[in-house]
Amino acid sequence: MTKSISRRQASLLMATLAASAAVSGGAKADDVLDARHILDEAAITLTRVREELKNSGDMDDLLQRSKGVLIIPSYYKLGFIVGGAYGDGVLLKRQPEGDFGDPAFYRMTAGSLGLQAGMNSASVVFMILTEKGLSAVLDDEFKIGANVGMTLGTLGVGAEAATTTHVGKDIVAYSQSKGLFAGGAFEGAVIKPRRDWNAAVYGVGNDNPSAIVQRNQLGAATNLKDILSKNAYPAQAAPVPGTP
Repeated sequence: MTKSISRRQASLLMATLAASAAVSGGAKADDVLDARHILDEAAITLTRVREELKNSGDMDDLLQRSKGVLIIPSYYKLGFIVGGAYGDGVLLKRQPEGDFGDPAFYRMTAGSLGLQAGMNSASVVFMILTEKGLSAVLDDEFKIGANVGMTLGTLGVGAEAATTTHVGKDIVAYSQSKGLFAGGAFEGAVIKPRRDWNAAVYGVGNDNPSAIVQRNQLGAATNLKDILSKNAYPAQAAPVPGTP
């Protein structure tokens, strides 16, 4: 025999469902705000790193040849003896027309063991030069130092070395650090899609990075795309004199 619920029980049930929906909606709204904050920070990071390298032109040269760019505005490392590191960022892929498409959101994480204390952070810009490198990052999980040739330079320390030894590399990265943060600290770090942010920004069921980076529709990313595309189009062959 079916047992009916009282009006009071029905009211409590409705209130519970409404509260759950509010919490879910609030979480989604927070994800959107956090994701947009990362877009703004990525634009600032890209501008800052390019400014530091403007005299050499190395970064623009690499951007002209890049298949994609991954920007981690703040990669935090913290702990005492046993520690960890994490940072959120965005991946943008070059479109056939030469500009960059919509950003997919990613997180880079690492665990560490050894003599360490306190907290420091670094901004990292990964310039992906080959289809192999791009496919590796687009995969569900990419581990730095595994199967992909990569060079990392720290601004003010090894930036020149990074650009002069990148021949044959799949990825060239620049790191700008605050505090003691050696390039080796990135070895073994894992980069994975933030599917929760991707779904919050692009809609449920649209969290696949491989599909996101093919599009060019997100207005909130316009500033980042403009900064990235400036002086970063593939070099065109010079016209032959006397030809139209």
